[in-house]
Amino acid sequence: MTQASRDPLHGPVLPSRRSVIKKGALAAGLPLLGGLPASSLAAIEGANEAVRLGWIGVGGRGTSLLRNALDVASQSSLRVHAICDIDPSARERAIAIAGSNRPVGIHDYRDLLEREDIDAVFIATPIHLHSEHATAALEAGKHVYCEKPLGRTPQEVKAVYEAVKKTGLKFQTGFQWRYHSGMRGLVDLVQGGAVGRVTFVDGARHVPGYPDSGWYIDRNLSGDLIVEQAVHEMNVFCWMLGTHPLAACGFGGINALEKPGRSIMDAYAVVYEFPHNLRVHYSHVVYAGNGFGGLHTRVFGEAGRTCELVNTTDLFVSKDGRREKVDLPPLADATEAAIRHFVDTVRSDGRILCDVEAGRRATLMSIMGREAMLNRRVITWDEVALES
Repeated sequence: MTQASRDPLHGPVLPSRRSVIKKGALAAGLPLLGGLPASSLAAIEGANEAVRLGWIGVGGRGTSLLRNALDVASQSSLRVHAICDIDPSARERAIAIAGSNRPVGIHDYRDLLEREDIDAVFIATPIHLHSEHATAALEAGKHVYCEKPLGRTPQEVKAVYEAVKKTGLKFQTGFQWRYHSGMRGLVDLVQGGAVGRVTFVDGARHVPGYPDSGWYIDRNLSGDLIVEQAVHEMNVFCWMLGTHPLAACGFGGINALEKPGRSIMDAYAVVYEFPHNLRVHYSHVVYAGNGFGGLHTRVFGEAGRTCELVNTTDLFVSKDGRREKVDLPPLADATEAAIRHFVDTVRSDGRILCDVEAGRRATLMSIMGREAMLNRRVITWDEVALES
């Protein structure tokens, strides 16, 4: 059977798992820039002008992004021209890290956006500022790499989405799973037909070590746990299935980590209904005792076939009681790959892999789940999409 693959919600089944892999991005060795047309890759190779970058927010995540950018990109591909943070010590630390780039330090992000020597900005501020900062950057004519999620509310998400569409500028959402060999392997198999028509998906993040202070634990600032952290997995679900959910229901609360000032959940479970009678179940616990090894995604298909990604690195396909491990490309730093892709697409006018539509779908999916739990009722896509 040589029929081309279709939407994973419908099938059909391709010849074999091995032939799928040989034809897919896994065998092609494209974990970093897979999916770009050949013309874009050629333009990247030929581009020679450095992208001039500004950083808005250099706390823990912003500093990590800065280090990643300096590690993966040569001086011919990027230069860090400005660092903005309201914390002087964080700002000065980041300037020191940037070394020979010798960026200027700025207190107010609006002053950074007014500079003509900035082509693109990285935004890694607390979540309640994402929409404000991203929208302002786009309106100022800057390309944007914005950490997930797009915002805490449907209104914040819509503001960013409409700003991208209005300006036509590059916008990349900070979902490193899109560049992770394990996640790419899972999606490649499912979209290639390894389980046939997808009938059910089960995902989990059962881990310890989530921050227990500051804006992270304030729902009004972070959007709650499902929006701040689980949005990573929501992105994978939407990416893998090629669409967004129609409805959500669930329950959650504070079961073990109650403390003054904490308003985010520490454990919950949600179920999403997708088109064609497909459901996705997801549970999340942040006081597990098993370390980071509590992430899994299982994709069930027709005729007893299953794809399973365990701890993001071990991929299996099962059929008729037989479980086979799938070889994956060597694991590389997914954040570094995401940054390299963003800089290269700005230089070459290429296509963003994890664009504003990906950010919108995943963020709204997370918001649907949160609102379903808080309101103890089914929440539909139409209630959060604000499409009129």
